[in-house]
Amino acid sequence: MAANTNSRIALITGGTKGIGYEVAHHLAQKGIEVLIASRDEIKGEQVAEQLASENLSVTYIQIDVTNQATIDLAVTEVANAYGRLDILINNSTLYLKEPRPSDLPSEMIRQNFEVNFFGAIAVTNAFLPLLRQSSSARIVNISSALGSLDFHKKNRDSHFHCAYSASKASLDMFTLQLARDLQGTKIKVNGCTSDLATIELYYDHDHGHGMDAAIRSIVHLATLVDDAPTGKIFGLNFGEHK
Repeated sequence: MAANTNSRIALITGGTKGIGYEVAHHLAQKGIEVLIASRDEIKGEQVAEQLASENLSVTYIQIDVTNQATIDLAVTEVANAYGRLDILINNSTLYLKEPRPSDLPSEMIRQNFEVNFFGAIAVTNAFLPLLRQSSSARIVNISSALGSLDFHKKNRDSHFHCAYSASKASLDMFTLQLARDLQGTKIKVNGCTSDLATIELYYDHDHGHGMDAAIRSIVHLATLVDDAPTGKIFGLNFGEHK
């Protein structure tokens, strides 16, 4: 991992495909040094090489958000190479097709929480010392409209996603509480409901506009100016989500 301490350093989990990949691409195009994190080393190296071929500063780093040892090793690697982290985007997400809540196996609930909630907390807390070394750090947690009670009250459709929704609602609470915990520091913590599940389930008719809005929202939150808000959950078009 080659160090370039003149650029801002961003790490994005689940950065090898989908929204994570596109966000990594956009950040790198802004001159940010991007660390793409995923558990699949072969895929990760391929994606990093592909983006590097565009003269973008992108490096793969292995992280399995459910494996603390890989997280700790990644922290050590980033610390040795850069001495800080400026942007952390918790994008790793598990979304499974779920049965009705009355048939929902407890193991499926645990799987969702291990990645979507516990994984994000583990990565965030492990990298906090490096984020504190930044002159202006940003944490963006990729949540979901499906984690909103108001959303479910308004959208009484045929989809069931109790475990996923609960894990994302819990992530929102972590976002709000962490922002409060870090109030007065140079670290801003926000959430964005720009997950692929919401887009595919409810915006698949808009010819990619939902995906474009998601990418713009996440990139915006990752590059907020210093007087921008913290402790907020934003939707696809940067509107505050309740």
